[in-house]
Amino acid sequence: MSANDIVFTFWNETWADAVQRKFMPPDRLVQALLSSSRVRGLLVANPYRSAPRFVARKMLRLPAPAFPRRPTFDLTTPLRVWRNESIGESALRATYASYDAHLRTRADQLGLSRPAMITTNPFYAAFAPLDWTSSVTYYAWDDWAALASLKRWWPDIERAYRTMADRGTRVCAVSENLLARIGPSGPGAVVPNGIMPSEWQPPWTAPSWFAALPKPRLIYVGSIHERLNTETFREISESFPNASIVVVGPVSNQQVVKDLEKLKNVHIHHALPHAEVAGLIHSADVCLMPHHRNKLTESMSPLKVYEYCATGRPVVATDLPPVRNVQERVHLVAEGASFSEAIKQALNDGPMAEDDRQAFLQRNSWQGRHEAILDLALR
Repeated sequence: MSANDIVFTFWNETWADAVQRKFMPPDRLVQALLSSSRVRGLLVANPYRSAPRFVARKMLRLPAPAFPRRPTFDLTTPLRVWRNESIGESALRATYASYDAHLRTRADQLGLSRPAMITTNPFYAAFAPLDWTSSVTYYAWDDWAALASLKRWWPDIERAYRTMADRGTRVCAVSENLLARIGPSGPGAVVPNGIMPSEWQPPWTAPSWFAALPKPRLIYVGSIHERLNTETFREISESFPNASIVVVGPVSNQQVVKDLEKLKNVHIHHALPHAEVAGLIHSADVCLMPHHRNKLTESMSPLKVYEYCATGRPVVATDLPPVRNVQERVHLVAEGASFSEAIKQALNDGPMAEDDRQAFLQRNSWQGRHEAILDLALR
């Protein structure tokens, strides 16, 4: 199999974010590109950064993760005076024409020849010239036109989806619903999120504060976000008054936190380093994903469900299309059905058999997912 030149671009995160965070889809993909035998040369591009802030960080010598540079592997950070994204198609076209020119120059300097472009940025995929690349693949790992924090850009994101279809841009999406939302006219593929099998092996170590909580321990691990259905948590709290219901993750919505804090047996804990999450989940009796049903949750690939299953613990989740085929023992709660009844069944069923757990890990490894992404981008 011949090696290829590739350019990979971030959108709402940077190389430094990816190194520090480690577990989200772009973080995993960039690390796979760095080690893949299918990649001859690689240019990784941060989104535009604010030049004044960039210079200030340099002068202050603030620490930043080093990029593993090689003769044909490099990182570039385009700069401009302002940091925030433009609004409106004409402004975005101008922005990304300039960004594209920067990347083209850097790719030429690196000696890349007609590289394949893989980008997580819908605006770059839609509105930049990109006529120097051999192909363009948009890697869609969320429906940005349904994320509340990006609401002011929703019309532009919708326009970007339509423009990608007009251009025949390749689209790799994490779910069938998301691929249909973008509606590519060119090649497309569904590649869900995955796990790294080596990260989900014993020995398991639970935090002492968690191990001390009364059983059963019911856990949600993930962003504390408006996608969480706090009424479902209320139902669970009332049905299991002696249980410990634990919510662990970064706070994206303070109102959700306030609503959860009203429930006497709900314990909220800040996000843990990813290396500590496996032991935490493995010590739970049931893992939860009580999401609302909306455009965002119907298009996402729920990484947390893959991670729950990676520990073999029983899972109860809102019945959403991307969750239905993750693992046959995930208990799905249909609209109008009781989460509490599903939890009782999950407690009765207990954890997955070890052979089944190991098979799940191999079947859903990030390595296989990344090969599928490269198959689409390099065909």
